Amino acid sequence: MRALISHLRHTVRLLLKSPGFAITAILILGLGVGANTAIFSLINGVLLKPLPYPQSDRLVRIYQPTQDVPRMNMAFSDYRDFRAGQHTLKDLTLIGADDFQITGDAEPERLEGVYVTGNFFSVMGRPFLLGRPFGETEEKAAANVVVLTDGLWRKRFHGDPKVLGKNITLNGRTFEIVGITPPQANEIQRIDLYVPFTVAPNYKDVSNRRSGHMFDCIGRLKDGVTLDQAQVDFEVLTKNLISQYPDTSSLFGIKLVPLLNSVVSDYSTTLWLLGGAVLCLLLITCANTANLLLARARERSKEIIVRAALGASRERLVLQLLSESLILALLGGGVGLLTACWGVSSIKVLDPGKITRLQAISIDGSALLFVFVVTLLTALLFGLFPALILSRANLASALRDEGGRTGTAGHERQRSQNLLVIGQVALASVLLIGAGLLLRSFLALQSVPLGFNSHHVLVADVYLASTKYADGEKRKVFFDSLLEKVGRLPGVLDVGLNDGVPFGENLDLETLIVARRQVTDVSRLPWMVHQVVSPGYFRTLGIPLLKGRFFDERDQENAESVVIINESIARRIFGGVDPIGKQLDDRGDLFNRPRHLTTIIGVVADVQHRDPEIQDTPFQSYFPYTQTAAQFGEYKEFETLVVHASGDPRALVPALRKTVDTIDPDLPLANVGPYDDQIAKSFTAKRLSLIIVSLFSGVALLLASIGLYAVLSYSVSLRVREIGVRMALGAEATNILKLVTYQGLRIICVGLIIGAGAEIILGQIIGSVLYGISATDPTALLTGTLVLAAAALLACLLPAFRATRIDPITALRE
Repeated sequence: MRALISHLRHTVRLLLKSPGFAITAILILGLGVGANTAIFSLINGVLLKPLPYPQSDRLVRIYQPTQDVPRMNMAFSDYRDFRAGQHTLKDLTLIGADDFQITGDAEPERLEGVYVTGNFFSVMGRPFLLGRPFGETEEKAAANVVVLTDGLWRKRFHGDPKVLGKNITLNGRTFEIVGITPPQANEIQRIDLYVPFTVAPNYKDVSNRRSGHMFDCIGRLKDGVTLDQAQVDFEVLTKNLISQYPDTSSLFGIKLVPLLNSVVSDYSTTLWLLGGAVLCLLLITCANTANLLLARARERSKEIIVRAALGASRERLVLQLLSESLILALLGGGVGLLTACWGVSSIKVLDPGKITRLQAISIDGSALLFVFVVTLLTALLFGLFPALILSRANLASALRDEGGRTGTAGHERQRSQNLLVIGQVALASVLLIGAGLLLRSFLALQSVPLGFNSHHVLVADVYLASTKYADGEKRKVFFDSLLEKVGRLPGVLDVGLNDGVPFGENLDLETLIVARRQVTDVSRLPWMVHQVVSPGYFRTLGIPLLKGRFFDERDQENAESVVIINESIARRIFGGVDPIGKQLDDRGDLFNRPRHLTTIIGVVADVQHRDPEIQDTPFQSYFPYTQTAAQFGEYKEFETLVVHASGDPRALVPALRKTVDTIDPDLPLANVGPYDDQIAKSFTAKRLSLIIVSLFSGVALLLASIGLYAVLSYSVSLRVREIGVRMALGAEATNILKLVTYQGLRIICVGLIIGAGAEIILGQIIGSVLYGISATDPTALLTGTLVLAAAALLACLLPAFRATRIDPITALRE
């Protein structure tokens, strides 16, 4: 222990004598450790950390996938049948998301809540901060009780414990607060409150028909039961349902997945790739620091020689050199911890709330442990190699070579530095090419035609959840008034409504059936996006009409039911036949509703509804809200108002809110803002990964260039006599320039070849997150290679030009 303390004291004195070297090494290490810690916190908090439920690994999400929709939700009738017949789950619960309008003492506010079955809290197993959960007894009685989440309780009620037993007004109805749940991490979605399923306005309808696959279904595995066993159990039940209800159930399969996987599946691959990228950065920082130590070894050659001459063993020399590495790593780890805190905060700022659980990440105990482990590993990685090289120096040879200034020791260090720089160049090329691939993929996504104009368009979600709008005619009167008044506002060119606006949160899918066509296999029926729109919607977003006409004053409730279809339906379903005048069949008889035929009056261009990477059905249909007043706003959580402005759409926000207040001062608006911003949020995960990888690539490029510069500078210092002799014998500056540059180019070429080969091999992994390009995209490969080669060439030229300025007389005199 005394020897170790002595080593550490000596190391601290040496570092204080070389502050420039120490600060540079600490900052480089802090950058690598900090970036790794920040990304570890991201991966751990989003992908690895268990959900905040007891034995959360036993919770499973149950989907009913179709051939077009792999993650279709559950229908209420199927939930009831599965719950009664299954044998592998302790229980399963159903969750229906909805929006609630709270009114009362404070300002009206739109809340995000869920209707849940009475067994929800027992299945999930979460404890309560205050009060109690409601159970199946209250659900059966359709009791007006509500459980608040911690966030709403603190925000709206200031954390008052006396709130239990008080009444609040939700959607025009009175509910009693019975419990408060602890803070949650938005593990499924943002939730403000829970109410019993039986109080939902459409409960009787959705519970009595074999359709409406709109609910999340979660179950808890019995002890000792595996996920595969539960999957088999539910497959048997699904086959029974298909035999009983072939017209409806044959459309759907069954799939059970761990709840955590279902929550993070959209971006898990992207986050793991970020982990790989930051690991490359850590290796580059280690190689760079090792190069710094090797370069500094020239200054310490005499010290090492003297210690060896006085009898210091190789092990003692290695321990002395490793202690210096440990001190540097610990200081770098401290800087890295500060960098990680800043990095985590920056990542949260870049995310607008679309990545589940991201806003809950922090530098916790796991992150601190990670910092400690990474610090020790980096000390070993960048310290052991230089220590072994220095400790192998031949004493007699070093003494003959004037303290090791030239000769075998110096050349061995140079070879070692060359290998480290080759590794840096290879890793940097992997990151640069990867960033190029992500950029090319992102640009390909951005260039996909939307089929509509989102520029200068304001969107706002309108929530008619209150019981005052329970009647369909009242909803129609409200929207008629809203459209008329907003259309008269200064700066408004057009205004429209859609209950399933593209890149929004509502997406209603229905089976696509052409009237009077025989259906032989219900399970192979395609799906179409079902939208209810106002007549001015197409004009507002500039969706072009290809055939027929738009909706107008003729399309009222007592007129013939009409529909507008998109080009994909016209081309792929009707082929070369003109679809105008043909009819679609809602096949309501399949879903215990009357048959409903609608006549096609128009064909519009295809519209991109979501991120192009999501394989949605290409078929889209539009129904006039003037004919569907009874349904418009009843089953959808909200309707979206779209306003085409003559200038900046943000300028219309105050006037829009004032207009809504004149119609109903208790009505909340939400998600008010430019349409372009809403669309941009759909690409959050990809934009975040692109920014982070690009940042890592830039740092890697800088470090690799610095490493190459340091190696060539060291090489020039070793070859001062040789260069002096060459110049004395008549060598010109261009000859010296070529001599030094050639050495650097050899290192660059080897590193680039290794890096490009590694990128092609790893391309199979990154290919899963790319869109529109392959993992061997030549443009990305060439661009990344050229950028790195240009930076490396610049790093070569600087010491090469310095070599041309060596004075032959001075060099020979030395």
